[in-house]
Amino acid sequence: MNAAEVVALLTPMFREMLDDVELASLRFGIVPMDDPDGPHRLRDDDPVRSNAAVVRWQILGERGWSRGLDGDEDTATLVRGVQSDLQDFISESDFGWGQLRGPRDLT
Repeated sequence: MNAAEVVALLTPMFREMLDDVELASLRFGIVPMDDPDGPHRLRDDDPVRSNAAVVRWQILGERGWSRGLDGDEDTATLVRGVQSDLQDFISESDFGWGQLRGPRDLT
């Protein structure tokens, strides 16, 4: 799986998890795991290799990252892993402190 395919898979999940204001502020991309805070994103056609990349997001000025991605994982597992990390981020953020969002089966 390449970076563009991962972004396409994750976009509906972000829409589900964020409200309209949060979604309008969202910036996210696939970045190298060894430099998640750096300026470089993977190019659309770059492969997403096991534990070599993470999803980096910024929502309402707050930044977060997912666990390492595995492009060989089945798509549902990949999306659920990022969704779980996003849920943790939301519940610890200033804008969503303590909130549980998304599917109830993430617990």
